[in-house]
Amino acid sequence: MKRVIIGTAGHVDHGKTSLIKALTGVDCDRLKEEKDRGLTIELGFTHLTLPSGSNVGIIDVPGHVKFIRHMLSGASGIDLVLIVVAADEGVMPQTVEHVRICELLGTKRAVVALTKLDLVDQDLLALAESDVKSFLKTTIYDGSRIVPVSSTTGEGIDILVKTIDEEVETVEEKKAGGMPILPIDRVFTMKGFGTVVTGTLLSGSLGVSQEVEVIPSGRRAKVRGIQVHASPVDVSLAGTRTAVNLQGVSSTDITRGQWLVQPGIFRTTRIIDAVVRLLEKPGKRGIRLYIGTAEVLGDINLYKVGEKDVARIRLKSNILATYGDRFILRTISPVDTIGGGVVLNPYPMRRFSDDIIRDLMDDRWHIRVRGIIKDAGIKGITTNDIFSRFSDQGTYLRDAIDRLILSGDAYLIDQRNELLVSAPLVERLKQRVMEEVANFHFTHPVAPGIAKEHLRSAVVFDLDTKLFQHVLEQLLDSGYIEEDGPHIRLSDFRPRLAQEQKDLEDRIFKILDSSGFEPPNIVSLKDGFDIKIDDINEVLGFMVRSGKVVKIKDDIYLSSRYATELAHKVKQYIKANAKMTPSDMKKIIGVSRKYAIPYLEYLDRIRVTVRVGNERRLAT
Repeated sequence: MKRVIIGTAGHVDHGKTSLIKALTGVDCDRLKEEKDRGLTIELGFTHLTLPSGSNVGIIDVPGHVKFIRHMLSGASGIDLVLIVVAADEGVMPQTVEHVRICELLGTKRAVVALTKLDLVDQDLLALAESDVKSFLKTTIYDGSRIVPVSSTTGEGIDILVKTIDEEVETVEEKKAGGMPILPIDRVFTMKGFGTVVTGTLLSGSLGVSQEVEVIPSGRRAKVRGIQVHASPVDVSLAGTRTAVNLQGVSSTDITRGQWLVQPGIFRTTRIIDAVVRLLEKPGKRGIRLYIGTAEVLGDINLYKVGEKDVARIRLKSNILATYGDRFILRTISPVDTIGGGVVLNPYPMRRFSDDIIRDLMDDRWHIRVRGIIKDAGIKGITTNDIFSRFSDQGTYLRDAIDRLILSGDAYLIDQRNELLVSAPLVERLKQRVMEEVANFHFTHPVAPGIAKEHLRSAVVFDLDTKLFQHVLEQLLDSGYIEEDGPHIRLSDFRPRLAQEQKDLEDRIFKILDSSGFEPPNIVSLKDGFDIKIDDINEVLGFMVRSGKVVKIKDDIYLSSRYATELAHKVKQYIKANAKMTPSDMKKIIGVSRKYAIPYLEYLDRIRVTVRVGNERRLAT
């Protein structure tokens, strides 16, 4: 049985509601104001059982131009449009606008009901049919079947039902395997049940006892009961008119224009990228965007990508959007339909990019997914975020992701969270790492390399640690860089002193080597040379790494031969005496406590000695 929604379209007073009543026996004008005025104001809903056995939902939309926003709330979910044209008037302005809207929303199939057959003669009927055919030639519905009917006498109704049944068989159903998304078009309280929302389930399925979320508000609720075509069901599938009884949320907390979705999956957005079809240019006055059952004000920037018109739309309020969602664009004042579009990127993260848009417009799923991963930039994107953008977790998406990883177009840098980044981005980061390391070598030729954390922040501020490590590992594996403890250097780099630094090194070494076990501290060296402490520290660091001197503590350096002698004498003393105290250092090398304590701490650090209370013993 086909899951299909039929929606009416047509000018005010052309008999849409009367025709629905003739087809189903249901009067969709339920409001007192509608009865009093003889005018449909709100959406009406019913269903029709066709000869084939299919039970299709029907949405009756207002025809008056003042209520076009209500029409748009219902039109977004229809699969087959029933174009209603009065035979005594022919095609009228709202006929044209409604049909253009259905085209823009992607409704591919149509049947035309030429109503009020009882009010015209054969000549006028033939003229009306010709008028309709001429209009249809300007639309995607050229060639659609036209059935003259009278809702008053019933003439032609059986033929119309048979025609609708045949067209329904050609309609492609909405995907039932995706994530559930229900744009809400009605909210009310039912005595004894509580809050009820209705809408056309666009994708996925909803089941009784399922947890759901209302967005943008973020309120959570539980599905207490479901009805489809006024009958209770355990599960509702995409493509059906669905009434959901919610537990845990008040009807005052929900409004038309919100969405009922699977919790914790989707997030709202105020910026979308989309391919658009424009009936006229929007100008600079802003736009109204109609998506799902929501109406939102915003601004639009247009671009040309290949032969396509593409837009970045910035909105004043949050909406839910996923890849492939259709929408309508209207001007703010006067209110006219100027076009529509299809969402490509519901949460663009970067500046508008032709490259990313071309990927998203591609027919191949792995290329579309590649565009989303590119757009995520250095933050990367998880597989769950990819699924939410496409409102599906189908195997075709998982296959697309796996294909990108295997081909090297994307890298999985966090197995646990399945975080993906694009390969071109990794290549750019690798180049930035190489540049930053080279720059550091140029400005610090004496240093063994750049500290990892310094390098990470220099490449990109707040760069993800896992992504940074992934980039380093690729460069290490390729042999472009080397790791030296906490430092990174280019593979062909070796620290070197400039000539003036070499001269300073010789002078410092002579002073330290001639000072024996009582070398001057760094401040004394600075005063003697009249240079910056940083310059002295840089040269001393080089001397430590080259083995000429040993760092005892931050401001005490000892020439290597005296450091070796120190360790030898202490070992000999402890072997002879079993232990030593700080005061024994004066006996061993003739120094005061000022040097004795730092020397003992140094010997502890290199595991010559071990401290036991206030004494030292040989380390085992």
